[in-house]
Amino acid sequence: MNKMNNKNILIISAVFPPEPVTSATLNSDLAVALSVENNVTVITPKPSRPAGFDFSNINLEEEKRYKHIIMDSYVHPASSYIGRMKESRSFGNISAKYIAEYHDEIDFVYNDAWQLFGLYRIAKVCKKYRIPYMVPIQDIYPECLFTNKNYPGLLKWMIKTMLLPIDKYYQKHAACVRTISVEMRDYLSETRKVPKNNYLVVNNWQNDSDFLKEYPKRVDDGKIVFAYVGSINEHANVDKMIKAFAAADIPNGELRIYGGGNKKDECVKLVNNLGLKNVVFDMVSRDKVAYVQSQADVLILALPEGNGNLCLPSKMTSYMLSGKPVMASVDEDSATKRYIQEADCGIAVRPDDVEAIKEGFISFAKMSKENLKKKGDNSKAYSRQYLTREVNLNMVVERIKELLK
Repeated sequence: MNKMNNKNILIISAVFPPEPVTSATLNSDLAVALSVENNVTVITPKPSRPAGFDFSNINLEEEKRYKHIIMDSYVHPASSYIGRMKESRSFGNISAKYIAEYHDEIDFVYNDAWQLFGLYRIAKVCKKYRIPYMVPIQDIYPECLFTNKNYPGLLKWMIKTMLLPIDKYYQKHAACVRTISVEMRDYLSETRKVPKNNYLVVNNWQNDSDFLKEYPKRVDDGKIVFAYVGSINEHANVDKMIKAFAAADIPNGELRIYGGGNKKDECVKLVNNLGLKNVVFDMVSRDKVAYVQSQADVLILALPEGNGNLCLPSKMTSYMLSGKPVMASVDEDSATKRYIQEADCGIAVRPDDVEAIKEGFISFAKMSKENLKKKGDNSKAYSRQYLTREVNLNMVVERIKELLK
């Protein structure tokens, strides 16, 4: 880092373009915005998300306004606690070592490493050298470890008792904690004993320009196309979507599933075992997300029960920017359901309930084209007002400027 009149900002990002995941886009946008008036360095591991995505033909050496350093840390995209723990520690340790070496040249750290150990390791070294940092929270750990898992009560208590102090530490010592919903902020403030004014609530955003384009309409083939676009992992409940779609038995229905992840093979096998010919899988690059969503009639997502205050899926922002109706299988007290109700843009059904998801599919299949369009228009209007990059990125940048003063 070069010491100049401008501030020196270090962004530590567990995922980063070309990885087609939302946090990667958010951090890339933040790096570009902050580099207008500051010296920005970004450190990342080698790209690895989602599991199964091929990065071999992607150029990682493109010129940027900021300095980008790819660390040789351990990566583990597969779903296993031991591997993920090792990955988090590895990237956290290598990032902490970098901070220790250049601490007198760093004015601020944006700490978005892997949960939980990576964030903790970086928070400790920042505290040691009195470097203010912001930590963004997309999913709440350790609570998220238990969703969709049947752990015995005693084991759950033991894991939470061991891990919760780690999460409390990096939130307590942060100059600011960025959350993505008021529900998440209120939950964290109460359970982590951190004042609410230490939290900044900012909605996730997408690459708005992708969604402002006019894409050719799908040829009227008489189908009603449902689509899921995102990671196919243990928290996505894609298997329940498939079972519910099969049970709905919509003659002109088609379910398109775009993405990779550690549960994709199981879901492909499930489709084959059910003999479904109207469910298709495909991969999609980040720049094609808006297009494939534009070709669907309804966009769907499903979160495990108990995730109401623990996360707000970033795909919800993407779905609404696409101007499509949304069907969500989510908790009653979730921010996702609140979005749907405030915007009047779709249907929210009970989580982890195949029968309820089935009824949701059927309800949309019976809906008139006019009503589908109206709900899609409502999605677009709501997202333009609350979910754009311009509005939300600026909120993060302005808070960092305040902290730098």
